[in-house]
Amino acid sequence: MGEREEDNDTEEAWLQLRPMEPLPSQCCGSGCSPCVFDLYHQDLARWEAARASKDRSLLHGPESQSCPSKLNPKTFVAFCISAMDRLTKDTYRVRFALPGNSQLGLQPGQHLILRGIVDDLEIQRAYTPISPANAEGYFEVLIKCYQMGLMSRYVESWRAGAIAFWRGPFGDFFYKPNQESSPEQLPWSYQEKTHFGHLGQDLIKELVSCCRRKPFALVCGSAEFTKDIARCLLCAGLTEDSYFLF
Repeated sequence: MGEREEDNDTEEAWLQLRPMEPLPSQCCGSGCSPCVFDLYHQDLARWEAARASKDRSLLHGPESQSCPSKLNPKTFVAFCISAMDRLTKDTYRVRFALPGNSQLGLQPGQHLILRGIVDDLEIQRAYTPISPANAEGYFEVLIKCYQMGLMSRYVESWRAGAIAFWRGPFGDFFYKPNQESSPEQLPWSYQEKTHFGHLGQDLIKELVSCCRRKPFALVCGSAEFTKDIARCLLCAGLTEDSYFLF
């Protein structure tokens, strides 16, 4: 008994329990909070604490008391496909069953993450349900498939009665005037691409210079604001056909 416990505490045994870093294909790039990389870093911190104290019970976070049939932003939950309609040659409307007369409960603009596995590669993509917010017992998504798309291959294999895995909801970013946050409070996929501060000539030049390709800017605001931003964009090297004011 003692030898078995000692074997479980070897460095090799702990390394086998180390969380695996997600592949780039497992991040949908939609700014989810938590992102799959956020969850990975949480699991990694839990693993490091467990290894340091040689306590495997620390590897498991607190158990959720929520109903397993409800959406969860941290773990994927299974939903059964109740109907699948082909609207065009490459577009499908898919209906997923919810237990009883329950509602999905999403707010406007929120989205879900779909997980698929193709050729042993896990992929994740974001989709926004198109069903009414008060729809009972189901939710629907509209999915366009592409000839070379990995998720498209997965979706086209679906049939009524199949199971798909979703997590969410995501998208609860609310604008508050004159209030700044810190990059650490943003989802992992947004942290390196987000700039804070009042818009000005220097910041706009920095933003434009960060783009790997020539950007196209959409500017929305008051007449005075859009005039100032247009001037800054021109000074940053963009031409008038590279931005749209509205």
